[in-house]
Amino acid sequence: MSAFAIVSEGVTDYAVLKNILIGWFKDQHAEPVLNQVQPDPTSTGESGWGNWENVLRFLEEKKHRDALDYNDWLVIQIDTDDSYHPNYGVPQLEGGRPLEPHEMVERVAARLRGIIGEADMAFYQNRIVFAICVRGIECWLLPLWDESKAGKCEGCLATVDRALGRADEPVLNTTPKCPRRFDNASREYRKRKILVDKGPRNPSLGMFLAEFESRDFGRPR
Repeated sequence: MSAFAIVSEGVTDYAVLKNILIGWFKDQHAEPVLNQVQPDPTSTGESGWGNWENVLRFLEEKKHRDALDYNDWLVIQIDTDDSYHPNYGVPQLEGGRPLEPHEMVERVAARLRGIIGEADMAFYQNRIVFAICVRGIECWLLPLWDESKAGKCEGCLATVDRALGRADEPVLNTTPKCPRRFDNASREYRKRKILVDKGPRNPSLGMFLAEFESRDFGRPR
């Protein structure tokens, strides 16, 4: 099975993404090898922090090259809730109109490709996959916990927490955030049937799964 380097905003995002990847490859000969490279699980310094700025910094410092030297694939996760920040540089409005989820995903992907650089994108070809969450990865949990709001892209953390509370499950909005709770809340995605059935009901998760569907992961580099 191929090895995946995972760049994510934080350890809670990694917990969700991990379960999604395990579910995607369910029933294959082996689970995917997942290597968390950002936040760096071995670091107590700045590279161990979790936020969108460190995702962009990881790419600006060309650390994706090291990740792809030792892994077959690189998955880059980032939320879009702060995309309007000058350092992020992706507006959420156009002519006063909020951008649709697919537009946000396309524009954030273009921003990430721009940081990686045309030469590296050409060199690594399709070994880089973007997991762009509109507006946050909590929205990717809604198909599991509140199907009536599965397509929601705003205020997802509060919506998920209300659903978790109704189910007598631990909520996600804690200080600090607890990776175990995010792991528990997303664990049903480890079942491929549930992932491919429910996942596409959220727009940006559906786009990520469609991107995965288009790749041939059967041939390591």
